[in-house]
Amino acid sequence: MTCDIKFEGYKPTKASSLTWQHSVDNICSTAKIVIPTMSLVTNKEKEHSFVDTALVITEGMKVEIYAGYDGKNDLQFSGFVSRINFKTPLELECEGYSYQLKRKIINKSFGRTTVRDVLNYLIEGTDIKLSAKMPDKIVFEPCTFKNYTAIQVLEWLKEKYLLTVFFEDRDLYVGWLATYKGGTVKHRLNWNVIKDDSLVFNTSKGAIVQIQAESRAESGERKKKKSQNVAKPGNVKRVTVEIQDEADKQMAVNDMQQRANQRGYTGKITGFLKPFVRPGMTTELIDNKYRDRNGKYFVESVSGNFTSSGGRQTIEIGGSLST
Repeated sequence: MTCDIKFEGYKPTKASSLTWQHSVDNICSTAKIVIPTMSLVTNKEKEHSFVDTALVITEGMKVEIYAGYDGKNDLQFSGFVSRINFKTPLELECEGYSYQLKRKIINKSFGRTTVRDVLNYLIEGTDIKLSAKMPDKIVFEPCTFKNYTAIQVLEWLKEKYLLTVFFEDRDLYVGWLATYKGGTVKHRLNWNVIKDDSLVFNTSKGAIVQIQAESRAESGERKKKKSQNVAKPGNVKRVTVEIQDEADKQMAVNDMQQRANQRGYTGKITGFLKPFVRPGMTTELIDNKYRDRNGKYFVESVSGNFTSSGGRQTIEIGGSLST
């Protein structure tokens, strides 16, 4: 096991322990670094001195966490030191690039435009980039934001446009989860999966609910759109949205429906630090004992840790992606 912690302006260092957490359902990625209270600092003249780590590391400092095996480390977290807990050893709480949006106040009226244009305004003056995997032309209806933080605007997009919002390090993804492509890894039970006792196999093949989105046009007319391709619709789940574009509304309800169609495995598995996994990826589960349960599943969240006891990733499995 090997790791590197890179604080802005300093050479890589080590930590006593590390944890990190990412999810497609949470805009904010988090991490925690436990580090010795005293650090050895070398200046440009190569003079060495011991200093209090809390005097070297400051809130708002950029930080990257790398961890893996034999020096082949993956970028597990990228963000900022958000809080310093004065314990022994020192504990640093960190937040992803959402940190740069929490203090940015938005007072602006937008006309009819695209979600991408709104996002470009939100990230002005930050280090954040828009993900290349984002849809280009989700229509945004006229709206005024007054004393909203940029994070609150993103939360509003999640609620009113049914969009998935999360960070891939400094890249912000806002769009439909069903069209997101995040790469594929393989997990074989009882091989590179250490623990799978919270994994549950759901034999139900039909949807529990059908999604219906409802919006109000400027004329006052209520417009409804139901999700498609539902094998066994049961109760209808109604959501109120701001989407007026009919194509976008259909995409939104179909996307929400796909996440409701939970079949196959659900729950969590615990594996090693390899293969490297991030939310939005696909894991191909292989069960040699019950081969009919093999399939591809969406990764909802990943939480990792790196301690003296070992390095682990806990992966939350979402809906089946197998045809």
